[in-house]
Amino acid sequence: MTMPTPVQRSSSILGGFHQPLAHRSPAARILALATVMLGLALIPQGTGMAGAATPVSPTDSVTAPALAPGLDLNQDFQTNPNDDLADPQAKQDASPPVPPLPTAIPEAVVPANEGIVGLTPGPEDNLGIGVLQPRNLDFLDRAAWETNPLAYGRWLRSVALPLYVGPDGEHWGWMVNGWLIINGYEPMAIGRDASFSMVEARTGLYSFPVLEQRIDGWFRFQYTPAGSAWAHLDHLAVGAVALTLQPWEDTLATASHIRFRRHGLSQSLRTEPRGTASLQALVAPNSRIRPLAIDGDWMRVEVTQPVQGCTILPGHTTEEGWLRWRDEATQALLVWAVAVDCSEPGPESE
Repeated sequence: MTMPTPVQRSSSILGGFHQPLAHRSPAARILALATVMLGLALIPQGTGMAGAATPVSPTDSVTAPALAPGLDLNQDFQTNPNDDLADPQAKQDASPPVPPLPTAIPEAVVPANEGIVGLTPGPEDNLGIGVLQPRNLDFLDRAAWETNPLAYGRWLRSVALPLYVGPDGEHWGWMVNGWLIINGYEPMAIGRDASFSMVEARTGLYSFPVLEQRIDGWFRFQYTPAGSAWAHLDHLAVGAVALTLQPWEDTLATASHIRFRRHGLSQSLRTEPRGTASLQALVAPNSRIRPLAIDGDWMRVEVTQPVQGCTILPGHTTEEGWLRWRDEATQALLVWAVAVDCSEPGPESE
């Protein structure tokens, strides 16, 4: 079943300020923590745990999480690991300490792919400002990358990330060793005991959409179809696999090809990156669009049309120009990366 989100999703891409738990009434604090649990889409019995989580048994097996080398969780962790979305000058000096790890942590598991949903987002899905993913993606450029332990959602088995109800709010759990561990409850295996929501913006890599980020380092990401959680930039390197927040412009700039999120509509191709520039052409749905550069909300592209899949059709044209990749008013994504590799030109149809 799908249940309410632990924090209200903002209508704005940048979102609004959510009142910290410390400033709320006791009843509001209890309600906020309860909605963390309700944000999960639990998988029916037979494929994993059924119903609500139950308290941890002291006899549960415990294993050490995969932590960054030399990390001491008894000290404050104030390293700022490659915060692509952060403004280091704007961040406050104070960094939240890493909370204690759960007393019972199961052995690391690889998330079940059948429980990862939303990999290809719909045209109305809120994808926020970027993605939460591993910092080092060199493995995607190597041979046999599909068997790499970081490919797809496997990187989650080596992650340790504390989760919060809100900025400077109450710590409510961990994402660690491929498990979601809510304080005081049994661990839930990601993709097995609860559905998790991720996107595949780059072939072979599953990432969490980052819905908003504050200048003090707090950010909110979507982790289930109806639930989101807060975390802090200074906690992205607690696990053995360091994480980063990558803005959409950097993700889409490296895409082999893109497509419009709304199918069936033609989009304007302009001579310059501004809405008042001359109209160069209309980009039809049956087009191959290759990113070349990004300037604000505009992307310079190479457009070949008409095509069918990776096959270039007779009478095609190829030209370069500028189109909007992000809505000016809402900052919503207008395009999405195409997973199929069409880097090699296809033959013309007979």
